[in-house]
Amino acid sequence: MTQFAVLALLMAMPHGSPRHSGVRPFMYDPTQLQAWYRANHINALDTGVAQRPAADIVPTHVEVSGNFGGIFNVDGIGTASSDTQANAISVMTNRSLTFTANSFKPLTSGQTSQSSVGSIMYSMALYQGTPTHIGGLISGPVSGADDGFNGQTLTVGITQVPKDGNLVLVLTRTLNITEKAQGSTRLVGTGNIGVTIN
Repeated sequence: MTQFAVLALLMAMPHGSPRHSGVRPFMYDPTQLQAWYRANHINALDTGVAQRPAADIVPTHVEVSGNFGGIFNVDGIGTASSDTQANAISVMTNRSLTFTANSFKPLTSGQTSQSSVGSIMYSMALYQGTPTHIGGLISGPVSGADDGFNGQTLTVGITQVPKDGNLVLVLTRTLNITEKAQGSTRLVGTGNIGVTIN
């Protein structure tokens, strides 16, 4: 409505205030007006009320924000499991999505495998809501250790997407140590979560 009102104002001004400067006032010709109506989904025979786009041309909106990662500090000797760490990643969508774990690797130190030292158990699940207000479970959880997590998927169908489009992907990690900790050794586990728009 605002754009239509502005356009009407631009068209009305030249007629209401004649100019004597010899400069032709800016005006839309009928072809430009029809193009503007089409671009803004306005029916020229109507009263300027915007027409709703058809459902099949609603633009895709997918936004994923946040990250996952963490640091475990290991102290002492023996076998143990850490507390579980979790990351909540914000997802906004109006489409069906699939999340797939890939490129997860066993622990390494530099370029050397440290799989004998321990492993990381990963898990992911999709919930309604936001990272600060996690709601009901939609899909998952799925889990796996190190590269055994690769290929795990979560799918949210279009009928499962809440009206406000807010979802939360929760990824958890638990470190399992199988031999004595090595002082001042930095162990690294890496991986990706891919997002596919269905």
